[in-house]
Amino acid sequence: MCCELDLNPSDIYRYIFVIDDNIRLIDWAAPFTLPTEDGQIFSCIAINASGEILTYDFEPSIYVKDFGFCSDTVESGELIYKRAFSRRDEKVCVRIEYKDVLGFHQSSILWYKPNGEFFVQSSGIVWSDDERMDNITEWHYIQISDEMPTGKWKVKFFIDGLYILEDYFVITPGVYGVESGILKTNV
Repeated sequence: MCCELDLNPSDIYRYIFVIDDNIRLIDWAAPFTLPTEDGQIFSCIAINASGEILTYDFEPSIYVKDFGFCSDTVESGELIYKRAFSRRDEKVCVRIEYKDVLGFHQSSILWYKPNGEFFVQSSGIVWSDDERMDNITEWHYIQISDEMPTGKWKVKFFIDGLYILEDYFVITPGVYGVESGILKTNV
């Protein structure tokens, strides 16, 4: 669907892309993004009195340093990445570590069932508003329940509405050989 609007000067226009009534992504090409008080982030267009589109006075940046699956959020201590999860695991976590972060950024993980059906979207905001920052860690996760189908699940990772990567994990019907395999995605 396409939408055209006449934009008035001195106004700020917030927007977001909604895909299949479930997925919400911001526009990677938007002049800037703004967070809301309730934790959402929107693409924005602002037009000054002269009719010019406003942009940041700096170049926003964000880089993925590390990406992997694990069964719990670990802030300190040894982190074990794995790809196989059983019913004994309470959740499947995605750990993302960023570097060179400046500005506001939306991260999104789209979770897909083994049959390819969309399951859920998890989103977060990563930011640094003063200077570029390194070693920012973010977690996304889903709870494992008895109703969840077993098999090979897929995730798609987006930053600022831009596709970054696709990866997978497996939920097994029972205990899976060496559950804490050392498989990790290289970015």
